[in-house]
Amino acid sequence: MKFNLVDDPWIVARTVSNTPTTVSLRELFHRAGQLTRVAGELPTQDFAVLRIALAVLYRTLWLRDETYDDIDIGELWSAEALPLTEIDAYLDSWRHRFELFDADQPFMLVPDLVTASGNTSGLEALVAGSPGVGSLFTMQQHVDSLTPAEAARWLIHCQAFDISGIKPGAVGDARVKGGKGYPLGIGWAGWLGGLTVEGSTLRETLIHNFVPPEHEDPDDLPLWELAPLTAAERQGVEPHGPIGLFTWPIRRIRLYHNGTHVTDALISNGDPVPYWRQQAVEPMSAWRYSDPQTKKYKSTIFMPRQHDAGRSLWRSLSALLPADAANTGMTKDGTPLALPARSLRALAKRAGEQEIPDHVVRLRSAGIEYGPQNSTYSELITGGLTFHPTLAMPGSLARVCVDDALDRADKVARALGSLGGDIAIASGGDVEPARSIARERAYTIMGALFSEWLPTVTDDNADARLTVWTEVIRRKVSEAARQIVDNAPPAALAVREVKGHTVSAGTADLWFKKNMDYVLGEPAPEPPMP
Repeated sequence: MKFNLVDDPWIVARTVSNTPTTVSLRELFHRAGQLTRVAGELPTQDFAVLRIALAVLYRTLWLRDETYDDIDIGELWSAEALPLTEIDAYLDSWRHRFELFDADQPFMLVPDLVTASGNTSGLEALVAGSPGVGSLFTMQQHVDSLTPAEAARWLIHCQAFDISGIKPGAVGDARVKGGKGYPLGIGWAGWLGGLTVEGSTLRETLIHNFVPPEHEDPDDLPLWELAPLTAAERQGVEPHGPIGLFTWPIRRIRLYHNGTHVTDALISNGDPVPYWRQQAVEPMSAWRYSDPQTKKYKSTIFMPRQHDAGRSLWRSLSALLPADAANTGMTKDGTPLALPARSLRALAKRAGEQEIPDHVVRLRSAGIEYGPQNSTYSELITGGLTFHPTLAMPGSLARVCVDDALDRADKVARALGSLGGDIAIASGGDVEPARSIARERAYTIMGALFSEWLPTVTDDNADARLTVWTEVIRRKVSEAARQIVDNAPPAALAVREVKGHTVSAGTADLWFKKNMDYVLGEPAPEPPMP
């Protein structure tokens, strides 16, 4: 069976008219101006597939100039298309390494991978959305077979996000004991709080996420430019830059087919990632200072800041965007407690230097929360926010406005939470659950409002937009407060004395209104929400 990722269609994408289409890797670059984004089965799959395309773009541009230093982002942005002549030449040079079922060097695979027992892993281990141990969620009842295009997408997802745990031990892997491959960790992308800066087209998205490392290394090569994989662990290798990370083989995989479809898979251990030292080269995640890892390795270590399943993207926005020194938390020795994604730092720089226009971008998050010992998928985490690039610039008027808006949102949520807790006290109910439910209700209300409001904020209208935000959340959350008071249990209507204070639904309502005026100030004439 023949299937080549360069010229056969396998990448699911959306056109500018929001029509689904499937394109080859070459076609993705040629049609990048007519496509909006990669849109396959899962957001994490889209993230992993986009990084394969980015690896091609990085490598093509580096080979063209033999350095990243001479690449003019403004020129790249203003061109009608990506450098297609160079991209085509590169893909032609390495087309033979993109054969999915090649007998000797299949793409990201080991053609003769086998276990001593002859056992395989099954397609359930390859497809994150299928039933079986560790599945992310059930997309279908059972996976009997995959088309070559589907298999290619899930292969890339597996190399990026595979769960940890014991794997079938491959013949030829010296690490195998008793027929088992013992855990070496999740795929590299699984460590990340994945962030993609999206433009209005896929061409813009590729440029936004082309962020060369500060210290380029000519040995930063994609997997397909290296020696074909075998069952054995590669010795003395590690990622030398983003290209290496985008294509890192955490697993050794073999696909079995019947001539038309993939029917089985074997997934064994591959090469572990030195996850503690990738901050300088990984551009698509924020970072946090790790005191335990710093002590362990006796060097300053930043670990990827993973997404929090319990906290929506909008609530984390201030922490994800670049900040100036005055607003960055520090350790006692002056080390930043957090670092933004290099892609967002690049966005701020390019906006500040006017290399790109102030057209809105969309920040899309994609990540996975894993279960115990990282041996199962627990939850898919995804979100998106649209804003003007100047928002990424520390100290910009738009940034100050949004930081203030988020601070007010947190205080308003606490005010509604206090109302819920006070009514629970008045009725003799459980306080903490009531407080938590009311607080989350406020965040749910404000989350939808924030997504609508954020794209309207610019440096030119920041003060006016903050006034709009303040009055809209005052009105909407006060409506929720009215409902909470109206639905209070009858017991809450009577006045009770608790710890020397009188409490009732009426007093709780009064305290809430005072809290809101304290947090938001006196109500202003309400401008319309656009």
